[in-house]
Amino acid sequence: MKKIFLVSLILVQACIAFAQNYCVNDTIVREIQFPLTLNDKTEFFYFNDEWIPGAHLGLVEADAIQKAKVKNDEYGNRALFLTVSPETLSQIKTEARKVLVNLDTRCEFPGGNGKLKEWLDENIRIPEGFKGSERVLVKFTVHPDGSISNPSIFRRPSKNEAVNQEALRLVNALPNFRVKYYIPHLKKSFTCYLPITFKEPGAIFIRGDKSN
Repeated sequence: MKKIFLVSLILVQACIAFAQNYCVNDTIVREIQFPLTLNDKTEFFYFNDEWIPGAHLGLVEADAIQKAKVKNDEYGNRALFLTVSPETLSQIKTEARKVLVNLDTRCEFPGGNGKLKEWLDENIRIPEGFKGSERVLVKFTVHPDGSISNPSIFRRPSKNEAVNQEALRLVNALPNFRVKYYIPHLKKSFTCYLPITFKEPGAIFIRGDKSN
């Protein structure tokens, strides 16, 4: 009983630590996904020093845990290492395979899609003399720490070079994104795309037409 109590206490402390702290190919290309959870960092659990996709604390009874320790894994991630019997490990693997787990990396502007739109509206500088409405698609790299680099106009740039330069300036000025990854050994940078819309000041556009 004393052993079970100590293990349970360690598990509770580990969860609290994760709560307080709280991308998958060489370069993955994706649209920005919203929303994330409120916490950026992922909980990583190792069972007998093995990371099992989909495995979590709910798959093991407290009295089946022989040892529990919070430490960094070999990739620098804060993780909870649990020691269980070979039989229990086999059961955990069987149950984990029954769960469909999305391990794709996710990222977002701090606060989500709505906040990103607000930020763009507040910070965009419409070039002097700009007429009409057009959208520019900017490609950029998001790194595991959320920093942004390498912005470029994707595919068809605007014929108005001032529009292209403003779109690049905006992306360069973006605050760090929130990034959440789920595979401990695949923490890499990836590519995102952000459409930026330019509209003539004071003009109202309805189905492609405009009125003042």
